Amino acid sequence: MRFDEALVYLDEHASYEKTGRVEEPSLNNITRLMDVMGDPQLSYPVIHVTGTNGKGSTTQIITKLLMAHGLQVGTYTSPHLEHLTERISRNGVPIPEEDFAACVAAVADVEVISGVRPTYFEIMTAAAFRYFADEAVDVGVIEV
Repeated sequence: MRFDEALVYLDEHASYEKTGRVEEPSLNNITRLMDVMGDPQLSYPVIHVTGTNGKGSTTQIITKLLMAHGLQVGTYTSPHLEHLTERISRNGVPIPEEDFAACVAAVADVEVISGVRPTYFEIMTAAAFRYFADEAVDVGVIEV
């Protein structure tokens, strides 16, 4: 899968960022996707940043602090400012387009195998988890 194909694949899936509607919130899809992908998110500790305001700033501060201590840090945030790849980064550097496409392709393959129709957010989250495992980060900082 090329980067442009990954973007088309993403756009073919429901984006609650755009519609603002969630029919029935559930972890079933992401749990199933991660299971079929071999649970890459379990290969490193994760700090989840949640809440209403200040998540992005808090995520960046945590990332910088961990990096200052010599750790390899995977960071997942949304939304992006200029380019979609900003949402997934390693040590502050956005995921390369080729790696992004490969991680999205891995999710697309799992969609076929599992029969799960993931949302845009679930695809992005699964791709981030896969990338962080592939890059052997020491810790993931995940904004949700």
